[in-house]
Amino acid sequence: MSQNDPTTGLDPTKAPHKSILKRIDIGLTTGLCALAISFVGIVTSRATFKMNQETQKARVLPIIDIDMGYLKRPNAKGEMRDYFEVTLNNVGAGIAHLQRVTPVQNGNPVTDYQAFEDAVMTRRMRSWAKLTEKPAAGFLRAGDSLTPVSYNMGMPGSELTAYLRGEWGAPMDGLDVQVCYCSIFEDCWTVSYLDRKLPQAVKDCGITDVPEDGFQTLSDQRMANRQKN
Repeated sequence: MSQNDPTTGLDPTKAPHKSILKRIDIGLTTGLCALAISFVGIVTSRATFKMNQETQKARVLPIIDIDMGYLKRPNAKGEMRDYFEVTLNNVGAGIAHLQRVTPVQNGNPVTDYQAFEDAVMTRRMRSWAKLTEKPAAGFLRAGDSLTPVSYNMGMPGSELTAYLRGEWGAPMDGLDVQVCYCSIFEDCWTVSYLDRKLPQAVKDCGITDVPEDGFQTLSDQRMANRQKN
């Protein structure tokens, strides 16, 4: 003769009663539903967090546009002058950290200041051109611009006109400027003058501490050459 379990009042030798199985099924179903709801909640929270993060990134997205070439504009006295300039413009919505700025010719970094100048003017023209320069790497606020190099080439004249017609070779032949920059969220992009495409996303600019400023390198080289001579 079997004995009932004193805690449950049921005979352990007999099959579970249908009511018990029903309660187990209900409990299991409830648990699975709760687990599914929790999973959906986690996915939804993560999606909401990611959407908010992307929204914040869009609000501080920097976009660098590069201008390079010859222009006519008035000087401080209102007198019309010819210039050759390289200008970096932040047309985005947030601060851009310019980590690498490189002048390039025919795919290779320009490492000699004379080579850069030879690509944009004759040496006779350089003899009277006045150079204004400043570092290109660093932080650039939204809506701001900086001009690493500006050559004031004097009053509009026939020599520059002839040069631009190609009488002494192709102006700016193969000359380019490449920039790698990052946002405050450390998302990074590269852009170049000749490419004329949208900035391309990259993992990073490969900079660990000190930015790489090709224009500053050319400036230091130019200064060292002046001191030597």
